[in-house]
Amino acid sequence: MMLKIDFNSVKDIGKNPKGLFITWFVNWIIKPFTMYLIASLFFFIIYKGFISKELALEYLAGAVLLGAAPCTAMVFVWSKLTKGDSAYTLVQVASNDLINIL
Repeated sequence: MMLKIDFNSVKDIGKNPKGLFITWFVNWIIKPFTMYLIASLFFFIIYKGFISKELALEYLAGAVLLGAAPCTAMVFVWSKLTKGDSAYTLVQVASNDLINIL
């Protein structure tokens, strides 16, 4: 997929950044809180009798991190399967990975 990217078209993404802002909002505002709620349900209610509270807190932290950090390889796969814009996918994945590092 990377071989098919026209890197000159990457510059054009800045002309219409709405898609990136939506992606950032979903990845960094919606997904961590959704994962927190779902993981809390499982670790503190459903599995309450099976794991200690300390272990549940550790699992909760890991689940939130896992929910917030999208899998880079799968983003490229889904983009390819849906015949998405490979230049946009590259910028979206690269920007999310940079935010992950920060």
